[in-house]
Amino acid sequence: MMLELICAEGVKLKRLCRWMPVIQGMILVSMTALEWYLYFRQGPGGIYAGFAVMYMFLSFVFLLGITLLASIMAGTEHETKAWKQLLAMPVPKGSVYLAKLAWIFILQLCAVIITIIGMCVVWILYSNEPIPWGMMILQPLFAWLSTLPMMAIQLWLSTLFSNQALPLALGIFGSISSLFLARSDSFMIKILPWSYPALSSPLIPGHMQWIAISIGIGMMVSVLGALLFARREYG
Repeated sequence: MMLELICAEGVKLKRLCRWMPVIQGMILVSMTALEWYLYFRQGPGGIYAGFAVMYMFLSFVFLLGITLLASIMAGTEHETKAWKQLLAMPVPKGSVYLAKLAWIFILQLCAVIITIIGMCVVWILYSNEPIPWGMMILQPLFAWLSTLPMMAIQLWLSTLFSNQALPLALGIFGSISSLFLARSDSFMIKILPWSYPALSSPLIPGHMQWIAISIGIGMMVSVLGALLFARREYG
């Protein structure tokens, strides 16, 4: 039943949602390559400095993509007044929320794959050294896993408000804040979900604990979001 619901949600996806991973990957790779080429390639890190540059933009690009995807997917139901009809289906109401969340998760995984492919192309163009597959794969992959809490939060906010201005504003603010929160010395600041993608980078000592925290909190928030979604009445 859940698989059928996910497939049904996939059919309803707008074209922009399908293109979002490509747009995210292209933006991330182009920003990384340009910044590295202009400012970092002459440094001691050489081509490897590209991973430090990618670190600067990963959280922003992923969180912004999640914000837009959640808003578009929920906004479609708000605009067409389809919530009542959708929730009248003979399936648990929370499953509808989880199906939409699954698609955000899948689309962001596609963004990870596109980013890895793009960075490999950049590496081949600028270096004759072997591709460091560990860092090339793990950096975007860990960032993706660490955005699960924000996927759940943004989707719930987008389903809660018919006017998407507030969810978008919060998501954009969080995306920008993610560039700075991980640098704080305060644990209370670092525990905020917007910090997790940056803290999950293999470049950061102790990154595995933040990935574990992200997955644990993400699963709890996802279940809570599904429960709150199921209890809400939509007109």
